[in-house]
Order: sequence, then structure tokens, then C-alpha cells
Amino acid sequence: MTIPRLVQQSVIRVCAILLVKGIGLAGRVTLTRMVGPEGIGLYQIAYSFYGFALMLAGGLPTTLALATAKRPSHGWTFFIILSLLVGPVIGLASLTMFLLAPVIADLLGNRNLEFAIRSLAPALAAVTLLSLLRGYLQGLKQVTVIAVSEVVEQSVRYAVLLLLVWQLLDTGIERAVGWGMYGTVSGAIAAFAMLTLFHAFSQKRLPAATHERSLPASWFIKTSLLISATRLLIPASEFIDALLIPNRLLSAGYSISTATAMYGVIYGMGVIVVYTPTLLTGALSHTVSAQLAAAWQQGNLVRYRRLSRTILRAAWLWGLISGIFLYECADELSFYIFNTAEAGIIIRYLALIPMIVGFREVSTCILWARDSQKQPLVGLLTGIGCSVVLQYILVAIPGWGYPGACIGIMTLELVALMSNMSWQNRIHSTRKRNLMLALVDLVIIDTFYWGVSMTFHPSPETAGLLRFLFMSLFYFTGSGLYMYLRCIRKSLL
Repeated sequence: MTIPRLVQQSVIRVCAILLVKGIGLAGRVTLTRMVGPEGIGLYQIAYSFYGFALMLAGGLPTTLALATAKRPSHGWTFFIILSLLVGPVIGLASLTMFLLAPVIADLLGNRNLEFAIRSLAPALAAVTLLSLLRGYLQGLKQVTVIAVSEVVEQSVRYAVLLLLVWQLLDTGIERAVGWGMYGTVSGAIAAFAMLTLFHAFSQKRLPAATHERSLPASWFIKTSLLISATRLLIPASEFIDALLIPNRLLSAGYSISTATAMYGVIYGMGVIVVYTPTLLTGALSHTVSAQLAAAWQQGNLVRYRRLSRTILRAAWLWGLISGIFLYECADELSFYIFNTAEAGIIIRYLALIPMIVGFREVSTCILWARDSQKQPLVGLLTGIGCSVVLQYILVAIPGWGYPGACIGIMTLELVALMSNMSWQNRIHSTRKRNLMLALVDLVIIDTFYWGVSMTFHPSPETAGLLRFLFMSLFYFTGSGLYMYLRCIRKSLL
């Protein structure tokens, strides 16, 4: 049986994400053992600032990917023009970051960050240009080479980081961590070189230039600004939560240490677990965005609608599969991952997050493909506003710390999703047949879970980790097979 191209690309993307995350986790653990809490604290603060600075131009790669998908023959021209326009600006920003490293370190509250900020400065330019090249290749649906470049970048980054830190530990933790940050620019250069070589040897296979009318500059500016703003909202929301929730817990009568611990349970444990399944829907959105944009641009509405329905159905099924597992196994997940049962209640409260976020990400991808960048931005802004109000009121009520925070998180995602879906009611109807199929999916997957659960009887006290892992493996293998047969149709792709 021939595997549909969309499935192949999605699997490649998911595997690359898992491999990159695995390399990052192993590197982070090794670094922590080498430099201790103080060193990893310097690393995290510096990277938080660097990540925020990098996201200011985060919409450009996605815009380039959409533009290339719409005009494949002009993709390379778009990349060259954007690189020439962005290069001097981002180069100046990198130089400014390098020269003002002491000032930035003081603003961040720790002068020892100077070395790390200075080392990350060149990475700001290198990673931005690398992201643009990836955006161009994404528009050409070169998923495999992008995935390989991400693995190469992460591998080189942590190899150089750990090697430099190990060699320079005698000079002091702040200097060792700071110099180790040059691993970031090293990884970006290695990945950029790899992609450049790929492009050089693939010229004959890539689209040749035509006299097709190019996209206006105003489209690039508007699209990139809206996408950048949309992507910045989630980190901004997390920053607001970090300031708001502990303070409202103090108002509820908790001590500083208890409020900090409760915040750690919510965002350091529960939220991490429930958002992990969304890696799959994120990979699917990344894979299909160029195909949707191309279908919309070509006026092939039949293919556009089929692709849209397929990925929405995939988001529903994966959200249902992972949601049932999170709800039923919340205590086991908390116990085996964090060695405490306290995060179980958060995981259970937020068990629907994979479904809601999956729908939001996929619907955002669909809207971006049809040049509707405003709706996701408006939805997220509205959701953040509602979330802040609810958390401000509810978290300060004694006994409502955990439920109030979870209600705020769910409200943000639901409001953003409802805003997205309200713009797609002509494409995705709620006919009785669809509701019946959804009910059938729910019954089948829930029944399958209970069958597997009754076979393995997973619980921290009686079953043990091994039996829980076997139960999880059988459940996701069987339900994943059902998802493939129910959702993916070669005729739709």
C-alpha cells in the first residue's frame, strides 16, 4: 500500500521534532550537571531574552513559505529580496545586542549575563537568515531536508555548547556558560550550509522562473506583521501568567513559597504534559500549510476543502485519543513523570487541551493559507483578555487556585478557537452525519481504551511502570491505526 505524501511528510516532521526535543533534553540535563542551578539559570534567562528578540521577525519565514507556495517560480527571488532587506537590519540589531550586552544584563537583573548575551548576538542574525531559507524550502514542500537541518542544528549546537563549557569551567560559571552560547550560532551556520548545498545541487528539480505576476510588497509587510504578532501572543500570555497567578495566590492567603510551588505544579508540570500531544498537530499544520496556500492560490477549492476537512478531522481524532488518555491516566502520568501525584488534578482539568489547541492550530493554518491573518490575532487577543480577567478574579478565591488557573487557560484556547472557526462556517458544516461519526469515534476509542485498561490494570501502586508503558503503547498503536483508517484517505490527498 502506498503511503499518502501528506502522511509521509507529517511522520517525518513529528520524528524530527521528537529527535530535536530528545537531543535538547539530553543536552540540558548534561549542562545542568556540569554548571549546577546557577549556571542553568543564567542559560535560561539569556535564552528567554534571545527567544523574544528572535520572535520579533518570526512572521517572515512563514510569510515567505506562503508566498513561495503561491508563486513557486518566484520563491528564490522572494528569499533573496527579503534577505537583502532584513540582513542589514538584523545585522545592526546583532551588533547593538553585542555592544549593549552589559546594559541588557543589568536590565535583566544579573550582570553575569553579559557574556551569554554577547555570545548570542551573532546567532540573532544567523538564525533569522536560516529561518528565511527554511521558509522558502517549506513553500516548496521540502519537508525532509528541513527536518534533517533541524537535527543537524540541534546536534551541533549542543555539541559545541557542552564542549566549550567543559573546557572553560575553570574560568568561572558565567564565562563558561557565556562562551558555550556560541554553540547556537555554530548550529545555525552548520544547518544553513547544509541547506545551501541542498539548494545548489537541486536547482534542476526546483521551479524555474516564469513571467507570473509577483506578490505586492504590502502583502509581505501586512502578512509578516500579523503572523509575528500572533506568534508573540502566546509567550506574552505565559509571561503575564507568571506575574499574575503567584500574586493572586498570595491574595488568597497562601505563603510565597506555597504560591510559587503551586505555580510550578500548574505550568512546570501539568501544562507541559497536556500540551505535549499538540506537537503532532503542530507538525501537521507545518506540513500542510504550503499545500493549502498553493491550492487556494490556484483556485482549486475542491482540494483546499478536502485538505481542510482532513486535517480538522485529524485534529479531532488525535485530540479525542490523547484527551481520553490524559483524563484517565492523569494520576499515573503525574506520578511516573514527576514523582508526585499533585499534578494529576491539573492534567485532568486540562485534558481537553490537545483537542482545543489542535483545532486552533489547524484552523489558524487554514486561515493563513487564504490570507486571513487578522482573525487568529483577534481571537488570541480576546482570549488572553478573558483569561486574565477570569484568573484575576478566580485565583484569588481561597480553594480556587488550581481550578481558577485552569479555567483561564481553557478560556484562552476556547475563545481563540471559536474566533477561528466562526470564519470557516461555510467550509466546515455541522451536519447530522458529521455529529453521528463523531459520536461513533468517541464510543469506539473510549471502549478500546477501557478494553486495554482492563487488560493491563495500570496504577502506580499495583501495576508498575512497565505495565503502564505497555498499556500506553497498545492504546496509542490501536487508536492510531483507527485514526489512520478513519481519517486519512489517499483520494483526499
